[in-house]
Order: sequence, then structure tokens, then C-alpha cells
Amino acid sequence: MRFDPSGLHQAFDRMQDASKKRGKTMADQQAQFFLRELRKQGRLIAPTVETLVDVAAQLGNRLKRKKGKTVEQELKRRIRARRTFSRSWKITKIESERFRIRIWMMNFSNESGKVDDKKKTAEKAEKVVGSKFKDRLNKLADSITSTF
Repeated sequence: MRFDPSGLHQAFDRMQDASKKRGKTMADQQAQFFLRELRKQGRLIAPTVETLVDVAAQLGNRLKRKKGKTVEQELKRRIRARRTFSRSWKITKIESERFRIRIWMMNFSNESGKVDDKKKTAEKAEKVVGSKFKDRLNKLADSITSTF
């Protein structure tokens, strides 16, 4: 009896195509999930309106502000801008190569690097997303190899 490898080659080809297609969609889904988690963590660290009002009342005229602005104007600006850090996260670039998918994210707000270094929002989001990534990867592998 002779072995015909054509069926085996077809199965491997189907598995390879499925892994490329589903791997890219899974990477995009994970990137969106990570982006949502980053924004959520950014909203959590944003000061509340009550906190800002309390600080303004406590500091009074010593509140740091631009020249020519009143304390009330500065307070309104801070209330309006308090969630800028969380809203400014964007996916800037997605690069897909043979065995690698790279996704770049950036925060376009001023001083975002300082805030992230201090509050560690990206690390917190990575812990949440990373714990679920392995499960999704295993599920993807099972769905790809089930056609074999």
C-alpha cells in the first residue's frame, strides 16, 4: 500500500490559511480590547469634579494658572480637560508580517508620558488583557486544528 501525501498537504494548507486569517482578526480584536482597557484605566485615574473643586477652594488664589486667567476659569478648564488622557489613546499603526503582527498605540495628549509613568495605566491594562490573551490564543489554536 502506498501513502498519498496530497490530502495531508491540503490539510496543512487549509490550516495555514485559517491561522493567517484568524490570527490577524484576533490580533485586531486584542488591540481594540487593549485600547478600551487603556481608556478605562485612564478614566479611573482622572480626578473627579468634587476633587478639583476642593483643590481650587483649598488653594484659592495660589492655584497655578496662565497669566490673566481667574481661578474660576482655570477650574472650568480643568473640569473640561480631566478625561483628555483617556480619550487621546489611538492605534497609530498596524504592521503584519509573516509570523508577526505589530500594533502601535499612542497618546496624543500633552504630558501623557509623565502621567503614564506615574500612574502605570499601560501596565495595568496589559495585565488585564494579557491574562485573557492566552485563553483566546488556545481557543484559536483549537479552532484551526479542528479542521485537520
